[in-house]
Amino acid sequence: MLRDNVGLSIQNLDAVPIPVDVHVARASLAVGLVRGSYEGSVEEIYEEIRRAWKESVIGLTVDGRAMIALDVDEPLWHLSKYGCTDRNPWTGVCPHLDRCEAKAFCVPGRLEVSAARVVLET
Repeated sequence: MLRDNVGLSIQNLDAVPIPVDVHVARASLAVGLVRGSYEGSVEEIYEEIRRAWKESVIGLTVDGRAMIALDVDEPLWHLSKYGCTDRNPWTGVCPHLDRCEAKAFCVPGRLEVSAARVVLET
């Protein structure tokens, strides 16, 4: 926000990890950033999400500058809060899919994310 809204020149933002909470985790997993089978602590999967977003934006640009993982934080949070939260945790069916901007990336499968644990089968 300091860079984008205030215009401050801040160095090394690419080294700042994306802040992962329940919403960022849910949206990241729903779009298939991390796939497979996992059941366990949120902290372990949060670290994997941070790593994956850092690697995923390498070489991409936005508004004429190099993209950083922090660029996807707010959109992911909103995607989960106003969409992926309503996804059926067992089937992966989302009632908002027909009008979701990210529907092309949504992966089927079981996805449960809470403050304490994650269950992933995608």
